[in-house]
Amino acid sequence: MYRIVLLFVAVLAHTTLYAFDTGIYLKSITFPANYAVGDYVEFVGATPMDAGASGNYEISVSYTRGNLATAATHLVIVSHANPNVWREAGRISSSPYTWNANSHAFTIDCNSEYGNVRFRVRAVAVLGISAPIIVNVKIRSINYNYAWTEMNNTGNDQTVNKFMPMTTDWSLYVGNPYLANGAVLGLKVAENGFVGIGTANPQSKLAVAGEITAQKVKVTATGWPDYVFRPGYVLRSLDDLESFIMKHQHLPDVPSEKEVLSAGIDMADMNARLLRKVEELTLYIIRQEKEMKEMKALVGQLAEKMSDKK
Repeated sequence: MYRIVLLFVAVLAHTTLYAFDTGIYLKSITFPANYAVGDYVEFVGATPMDAGASGNYEISVSYTRGNLATAATHLVIVSHANPNVWREAGRISSSPYTWNANSHAFTIDCNSEYGNVRFRVRAVAVLGISAPIIVNVKIRSINYNYAWTEMNNTGNDQTVNKFMPMTTDWSLYVGNPYLANGAVLGLKVAENGFVGIGTANPQSKLAVAGEITAQKVKVTATGWPDYVFRPGYVLRSLDDLESFIMKHQHLPDVPSEKEVLSAGIDMADMNARLLRKVEELTLYIIRQEKEMKEMKALVGQLAEKMSDKK
């Protein structure tokens, strides 16, 4: 028994118990019947630990107003020495009213100013019947939070056009914990918004390290080469085309093997280029067909003349 007590004392000596951490905050906020878009209530301040670095908050809201019944959960991170700027907290889950996915009347803003972190509820739409509306808010501090500071500042702000980050970067590692081998990287989202599948360093909006399998791929294009069939389009002569191919070993306006191996291809651009070549080839065939008909007619005329002479 004595050894157990000594062990417990030793653990306490090396452990700080943060009994003051208040991880949950609950609040009901009433907006009047005539509330307008942009109206807000700044309702609470937070004090994250470690010079603000522990600021990781999950904010849920719900409200009813006659034919409006909606809920959502938002997520923000706060780090050390953040600026004095109000930004909208992005939604990580949404429970809209019935069929209308855009039936959100309120959102959460966060100002992560260092030493003065605040939250507010802001109206983004006027929905439901004309009556006062109560917005129920729950904040969960995922990391340590020293305290909540009650506030009741109101106003109207329609200038918010930026989002509050949820994270600086995000990775999804997948695997079977039963197996001794480590997990593999499935998804990576970088700070600039680039997404990688199977790669930790995406260099574009979507980077895939491996094969892609799909039943259908739709690529949008900024233009299409139907201008080839318009009057005035200059078609290369076959002699000129042959000279170009013999010299460069590829078609005009089509990237060379060296260029493709070095920089890859833009699928939309490449499809447009290939279609242009198909359309030009069609024009060549039409031209040759006309020339063949003219030659057949000329041969027929010569045959008639020779027959008359006999």
